[in-house]
Amino acid sequence: MNIVIKILLAVLIFGILVFSHEFGHFLIAKANGIAVNEFWIGFGPKIFSFKKNETLYRINLLPLGGGCLFDNADPEHLEESTYRNAPVFSRMATVLAGPFFNFILAFILALFVVGQGGGYQTAVLLDVTEGSPAEAAGLRAGDDIRKFNGTRVHMFSEVTLLTMFSDGQESTIEFERDGQIYQVSLSPKYNEEYGRYMFGIVGGDVDPVITPLKSLRYAYYYVIYEVKSVVKSLEWLVLGKLSAQELSGPIGMATIVSDEYDYAKEAGGWTAVILTMVSLGSLLSANLGAMNLLPVPGLDGGKFLLLIVEAFRRKPLSTKTEGAINLLGVVLLLALMVFVMYNDIARLIMR
Repeated sequence: MNIVIKILLAVLIFGILVFSHEFGHFLIAKANGIAVNEFWIGFGPKIFSFKKNETLYRINLLPLGGGCLFDNADPEHLEESTYRNAPVFSRMATVLAGPFFNFILAFILALFVVGQGGGYQTAVLLDVTEGSPAEAAGLRAGDDIRKFNGTRVHMFSEVTLLTMFSDGQESTIEFERDGQIYQVSLSPKYNEEYGRYMFGIVGGDVDPVITPLKSLRYAYYYVIYEVKSVVKSLEWLVLGKLSAQELSGPIGMATIVSDEYDYAKEAGGWTAVILTMVSLGSLLSANLGAMNLLPVPGLDGGKFLLLIVEAFRRKPLSTKTEGAINLLGVVLLLALMVFVMYNDIARLIMR
């Protein structure tokens, strides 16, 4: 029974994320007078479909993607295309709407977690590890971390992210104690057990007081943190500091859903499961939005880049050139999907 629940949860989460993304494209396209020939969620065998006005709506079996097919797909009828003939800024808005709707969804889900999860985790230290660089620098429980290497932080998860990517370099921490602001410099020590540099700070204290304003503010901080984690991970991937073997795809994400379900069910029952799944959905939605903004052919960021070029040229690229660029993007994305799926399966076998 548990395996069925896990599969349904993974399908539900993936389906909601994909729908949010594609609905963003769909809604803004319609608002700008751009016809949408098809709107579909999922790949594989069709479950059901129906047509309303000019749009065919379709749901397929595997919720691992989706799409909006505008009316510029037929090269023989480009002169009739409402997409190609729409102002370039209307097309920009349509392209960016998918990632933007993912960020909106991430914010809404984060708002639920903050409001229903009993508070939010502040950057106030609960403890410092004995013999750690943090203890040597004079940090102690109750210190409220305000900045890490000049970057303002609001939640302890932001502190954790910044410490993980400190790469062993000396760092500066600004904190508040008894109403006074202090600043210390410290260098992390490499921990063999965890395989990374650590400062020895433990946090953060939970603020149980939730007001509407605080909920909005911390949901926003949470989404920004999620986007930063994606950007920093990609930066390390490009610099070679993070192995490509760490990349995960749908199988890896389904495994995460399964693991988080088991942990939450054991720790706090169904209430914990719901909060954990909503939190995971927020994280994955922010990830999907950020990844789609990468300036890679085939992704929304790549399409947006082409539209910027068109705006500066004051005329669109030829259909042949644009088609070749998009084809290259599709090939690269398919190759990446195969590589990521191989990683996921290999990790699954090694468990």
